[in-house]
Amino acid sequence: MSSLYNAFQDARQHLVNRSSGEKSVYLGLVFKAYTLRTDSQFALAYFFLIMLGIVERLLSLGIDCIRDKPGQPWRILPRACSYFVVTMIRYVLMIAIMSPYIPMFLIICLGLTLGQILVEIIRYILMIRRVKQAGLVGNDSSGSLKDSLLDTNGHRMPTRTNHVNESCC
Repeated sequence: MSSLYNAFQDARQHLVNRSSGEKSVYLGLVFKAYTLRTDSQFALAYFFLIMLGIVERLLSLGIDCIRDKPGQPWRILPRACSYFVVTMIRYVLMIAIMSPYIPMFLIICLGLTLGQILVEIIRYILMIRRVKQAGLVGNDSSGSLKDSLLDTNGHRMPTRTNHVNESCC
């Protein structure tokens, strides 16, 4: 047990440099790497990673909102471009999360979780709007709530979408 503890201490010593009372963590991103030394640099990096996680989740939802329609093949291009951006963000997060610095891992998970909470709130609001537009709120004579989850064209609303439920890394 003490050898495992010593291994963790050695790994931590390699990660956090204690020279002159300063801690230093290497944050690698896809094309650029940063060494974080001050508290303000850590705060900025944490804020950036949280925002990146939120943006990734919201863009994934945006891809799903661009629906395919017959006779409108031009919709393929915005979906493909959005998917490219989302994939790049996912790789940036994946490379950043590979740092063995545990708080960085937790911050990235926090950003993705906050983004998913926003996605779920937006989806819930959209679902309620569709149900209200269909005039089916509080009217059980036309069927159950399950039957009321139809969009205005009479098609079933998707329960889950592919891109929103894709894992990040």
